[in-house]
Amino acid sequence: MTLLDQSLCLLSGISPEAEIRLRRSGVLTCRQLAEEAERLFSATHAARVRESFAQFEIAARLGLAEWFAGRLPAGHRVRALRSFADDAVYYDVETDGMARGARITCVTTLRGTRLRTFVRGRDLDGFLGEWAGAKLLVGFNSKRFDTPMVCQEFGLAAVPAQIDLMDEAAHYGLRGGLKAIEKRIGFVRSAVPCADGADAVECWRRFRDNGDEAALAALIAYNRDDVLSLRHLSRHLLRLSLENTSILDN
Repeated sequence: MTLLDQSLCLLSGISPEAEIRLRRSGVLTCRQLAEEAERLFSATHAARVRESFAQFEIAARLGLAEWFAGRLPAGHRVRALRSFADDAVYYDVETDGMARGARITCVTTLRGTRLRTFVRGRDLDGFLGEWAGAKLLVGFNSKRFDTPMVCQEFGLAAVPAQIDLMDEAAHYGLRGGLKAIEKRIGFVRSAVPCADGADAVECWRRFRDNGDEAALAALIAYNRDDVLSLRHLSRHLLRLSLENTSILDN
């Protein structure tokens, strides 16, 4: 039984709060909820629950990550990462500035245990293989920044399903930038001479203009810390999502 099988809030009209109540009453899976819908709800609501469970079964059979990421409520979308772990890509983009017309300097991805960084002028196009193979993209403020930057850089229109951890974290009162949230949830960065986005831009300029390999190494280390922080944050949010649910996180 997967985590998604137990996520009653995937079905129509079931809030996270209702999920907790239903599970405490002994309704433990989406299938069970669909089977007992007539007993639990009005005829109209029961019909919606059964219909959404039929969609659930199709999405599960076809491996449609976008259906699950789209159906789960805010703050709980990270549950989809368990079932699509092999096809989920954490990623973070660095740029040469924040002004209009800024370009991507490097992108780091994490898929499973494989951490990769792609650098402008060297192998940036290699990132497209990660993008194309992803069923789920996971970032921070990615819907507003990283994904539009990638689409602009490579002329892309199609985007895989996304989980933006900035929105998920805000559901639990974790607001602000990634660095501020890290301090609250206990993520410790490596000791690199690149502390923030402004430093990252300066490191790129030193590499671009002077061939400073040490500056590029600092930029890459900073970018990789961002992505490792995303994984740490997603695990923290999953624990919050499952609090009081009795859901087994297998």
